Amino acid sequence: MKSKKSDPEVQKQFDFSPPRPRPFLASLPARIDSYEEGVARLFQWRTGLDYYATVDQIVDFIVNTHRTKIVDLLSDTGTLALRLAGRKAFFGQIHSFDSNITLLERARQRARLLNLGQVIEFRPFEEPGWPLADGFAEIAVSMFDLHRRPAERFLREAYRILAGGGYLLLGEVIEPQTYFSRVIRIWQWLHLRLFQRNAAEAGAVYPDREELIRLLFEAGFRQVVIQGLKSRSSRHQGVFSLIAATK
Repeated sequence: MKSKKSDPEVQKQFDFSPPRPRPFLASLPARIDSYEEGVARLFQWRTGLDYYATVDQIVDFIVNTHRTKIVDLLSDTGTLALRLAGRKAFFGQIHSFDSNITLLERARQRARLLNLGQVIEFRPFEEPGWPLADGFAEIAVSMFDLHRRPAERFLREAYRILAGGGYLLLGEVIEPQTYFSRVIRIWQWLHLRLFQRNAAEAGAVYPDREELIRLLFEAGFRQVVIQGLKSRSSRHQGVFSLIAATK
C-alpha cells in the first residue's frame, strides 16, 4: 500500500505488482522443508504477512527491472533466489551468499532438483563483506536480514558491490520510535528469548523510517523509495516494507 506522504510520480517507478500464487517444491522431502517452514512461521508472526507472497513481491520487482546480474546477500533457505531463477521472464544470473554451509548445501540440493543450477551460484562468505569486485551487481537483495546486522557497515558494503544506477532492495520491518512501540518490542524480545529461543532475532534492532533513510544516504545512495506492504493499525505498529535505494 502506498504511503499517503509519498511522491506519486517517484513511487510509480517502483510499483510492485500483486503476488500470484505459485506452487513451490511440494514434492521435496520434509527434512529439507522443515527449517523453511519455521522461517515462514517466524516471518508471519513478526510481520503479519505471508512469507511466499512477500518473496514474490520482491521477485516481481527484480523481473520488472530487466536487470541480469543479481546478488542475494543472504541465501538462508535459498527461497528468494530459487523463485527468481524459476521465473520464465528472468534471463540473468544470481549469486547467492551465506555463511552457513548447511543452508548453502540445502539450497544447492533444491537448485539441482529444480534444474536451476546454471542460473544460481550459491557461495560461502564471511563477515563483514562479500567476495565481489566493486560495482559487480546490478541489484543486491536483502530479505528480512538488515535488523541482525551492523547497519552502517552493511549498507556501505552493499553500496560498494553495486554498479552505478544499481538498486539495493531491502525487505525489512520499519518501526516507529514511540513509547508503546518500545513496550511491544520488549514483549517480542521476551517471547523470542524465552519461548522461541531465538537469540539472533531477540537481539534485532529495527530502524525507524527517518533513521533508515539517513543511513542509506550516508552510505552514498542517491534515491530512496519506501513502500509498506501492510496498513498500520496504529502509529505504534511496525510495518514490513520494501525499500529500493538507487546508487
